[in-house]
Amino acid sequence: MKKIFSLATLLLSFYITAEAQTTLNSALPLLQKNYRTEAETQQVLRLFRSASDPELIFAAGASLVKIPPTKAQEPALFNTLLRAQDPLKQTFCAVIITTMGTVHEELTPVLEQALSSQDPVLRAYAAAAYTIIHPQDTYVADLVRLYIFDRPLASRALNLATGKTQSPLKYLKQTAKNEDAQIRAATATWLSNLYTAQAANQLLKMAKKESSAEVQAAIARGLAANREHVFSSVVAGLRKNYESAYANTCALALGFMTGNAVETLRPALTGKNRHEHINASRAAAYMAGVLSNPDAFNFSSDRAFDIHLLKGLIAPLTVLSKTGDKTEKLYASNALTQIEKLME
Repeated sequence: MKKIFSLATLLLSFYITAEAQTTLNSALPLLQKNYRTEAETQQVLRLFRSASDPELIFAAGASLVKIPPTKAQEPALFNTLLRAQDPLKQTFCAVIITTMGTVHEELTPVLEQALSSQDPVLRAYAAAAYTIIHPQDTYVADLVRLYIFDRPLASRALNLATGKTQSPLKYLKQTAKNEDAQIRAATATWLSNLYTAQAANQLLKMAKKESSAEVQAAIARGLAANREHVFSSVVAGLRKNYESAYANTCALALGFMTGNAVETLRPALTGKNRHEHINASRAAAYMAGVLSNPDAFNFSSDRAFDIHLLKGLIAPLTVLSKTGDKTEKLYASNALTQIEKLME
């Protein structure tokens, strides 16, 4: 009898989990929309209020933060907050209400409780709402983490904290040293979107010490987006020891620059500096990977033309693959392979 009961319990648990997952999967197209009609927002609100699955609550809540309901729905959200027993739903109610435009200091206890949550993303949302209510108290690291998930909300909160006359750069310099790689990656992304010489130089500073692949990629994308400020410094990075994190980040940045960097790689491949040979080969391989990616349009304004330019490196790479030392041959051959795959 116990075995039958245990089996029934297990099957019921599986059914509930599968049902919740199906609900989330079916709701995702609606939740991930960048624009919604009022009727669609109402649908998301009903879904959020009735949901019991944590993943669905989180997804629907984050969606309502991104596209808040109309002011007329504020009483319904307060009612949900008061009736809900789930701290997750209570927190998102408080965050959604705050993003709707009116500051309610009575939400402070709910948000303060969430600020001690073990979930870093939930903590980040709570930090943004808390900062909007109390701009003098800023949870900088949490706000920077939120930038990955909700840029407008993170920017709004930090702008309130810094004041209109100050740049967030002061705070981003702090979080650039954070122990959490996700926060450093978010910092690099935020710096990338400031498009100033000071922010670009901070990215270069980060690149010299960063060893996390996730953060290196964020820095490299930022350097590519700000090439007018850092191009010569990134090119000079090809001369650094190829085993260093900085050399790898510079090579990756040139890869993200696509056609704008091709002619810089040619002399690096044919010069006398061994590290330049290796790093330029690595940059060519990265560039082929970027251009073969479905989102290549984010980095190249004319993919076909950039591929044509990249093909011009086949000759020097072929020479290096035959005449270089063991390591040079390895990197040059890999670059040739990546370019060949791109041309298939």
